[in-house]
Amino acid sequence: MNIAMFLQMAAEACPDRRALSTPHHDHYTYGELYGAAKAAAKLFREAECAYVSVLDTSSPAVPIALMGAAIAGVPYVPLNYRLTQAQLEGLVARIAPAYLVIGDESHANLGDSLTVQYRQAFLDATLPGTADEPQFGDDPNAVAVQLFTSGTTGPPKAAILRHEHLVSYILSTVEFMGADDAEATLVSVPPYHIAGISAVMSSLYACRRIVQLPDFGAALWLELCEREQVTNAFVVPTMMSRIIDHLDTIEHDPEVHNLRAIAYGGGKMPV
Repeated sequence: MNIAMFLQMAAEACPDRRALSTPHHDHYTYGELYGAAKAAAKLFREAECAYVSVLDTSSPAVPIALMGAAIAGVPYVPLNYRLTQAQLEGLVARIAPAYLVIGDESHANLGDSLTVQYRQAFLDATLPGTADEPQFGDDPNAVAVQLFTSGTTGPPKAAILRHEHLVSYILSTVEFMGADDAEATLVSVPPYHIAGISAVMSSLYACRRIVQLPDFGAALWLELCEREQVTNAFVVPTMMSRIIDHLDTIEHDPEVHNLRAIAYGGGKMPV
């Protein structure tokens, strides 16, 4: 049992179906993502890292690193890019030696126990992909994802999510290839949020295209819904409130006729 099988199954069943879209009009198929994840796993193994981490907003590097780490058999640890330098240094020390993918130079100096690669360099190195079929980590009790809490009431704690638990959750709640090729889900929550992790896994297994929104804005959220013909979305209550407030400021109805369902969580929804 390994969460990377979600992407492997999708790539074998529909390799040419679009799996991921970005606001910059980049599109990637399931076959491309799986090839990139296998290439990433090779990088991680060569680096002999104990953890794989991403310190960045949402990008194609997120699912590639998540699934690449699973193939390589090392835990995936997304970090909160909103934390201070001192806070990040403390977290990085707890996951050393790690392979860290970062989005900008402000996070380049976090310690000597890291293999650091910028997002674009990581994508350039992995997206050509590889046809080699790797040996998956086969311990169902192994840690798949480690999420650090916010640390608002003390030092951040590590929430441990194991392969067997995540696989069981997805298999019991999602139908394989349950989405048709016209369905797309808009993911605007940060990649270090549990909702962002579950959205990647559930969408890959359902073969529902993921539309990434790295920096939430109500106007851009609505624009992406229209342009990418989004059918499903997940938001937190503050995002929903901002979308509703924005609708009150525009003089036309948004063209979001494909939108079927909005799910929310993480807090109480204002009336």
